[in-house]
Amino acid sequence: MAASTTTVSAVVEAARVLFEKRIPSAELTPKDIQGILAALGRVTVAQVGLEEKKEEEERKKSPSGLLNMPFLEKKSSARAPITYYHIYECPDFTVGIFCIPKDGDIPIHDHPDMTVCSKVLFGKVRVEAYDEAPDLQEQLQLENALVARKVRDDVVSEETGPFALFTKSNNIHRFSAVESCAIIDVLGPPYDSSEGREIAYYRETMKLKNVVDNNGAHDNVVVLEVVNPPSDYVVEGREYTGERAI
Repeated sequence: MAASTTTVSAVVEAARVLFEKRIPSAELTPKDIQGILAALGRVTVAQVGLEEKKEEEERKKSPSGLLNMPFLEKKSSARAPITYYHIYECPDFTVGIFCIPKDGDIPIHDHPDMTVCSKVLFGKVRVEAYDEAPDLQEQLQLENALVARKVRDDVVSEETGPFALFTKSNNIHRFSAVESCAIIDVLGPPYDSSEGREIAYYRETMKLKNVVDNNGAHDNVVVLEVVNPPSDYVVEGREYTGERAI
């Protein structure tokens, strides 16, 4: 990386090198995205203009902080908005940051024919991910629902490092903020309904026990129903003030 090149520019350039080739997402492998993951691994909150936001969230967690006193907290049944900082966009990929308030979530959703590389910049987020199970879909013969295997359920932080989802692996997922958090995403190619890449939201309607396939019995099988996003689910755009992509 040249001395004059910003860390954010390095992320964009790594994404450009991969996604401008327009290799079908179904053919991408973990090896193909190593350049993007390595570039994401070098990104810090200061470089993307979120250092003050991180410090503010740290103060909220402090036992001595007034903001941490329950009697001063405003209770509300409304879902707090997600905020999004747009960094870069082109026909081949997008780069941006999602900030999720504590106890907020990005509902279960998919990324059709897409690859997404992510890194938690601060805070902690629970990641739940699912793989479609066409073999079980045929076996169980459920209509108007998607049978999937829940393949991931863990808590991720900055120390975890970058991670990714692919067309056939971890493609359906949910982010739930254990602590207020920020996640930088590189997504390619972008959502585009004209090319069949339209987002779908889901909810778990059933957990199936002892489902048998060729590898034995499993307890990680779920039924997902396509739904509209929650009526109070809001993503608000914010001005990005960090390093510019050169």
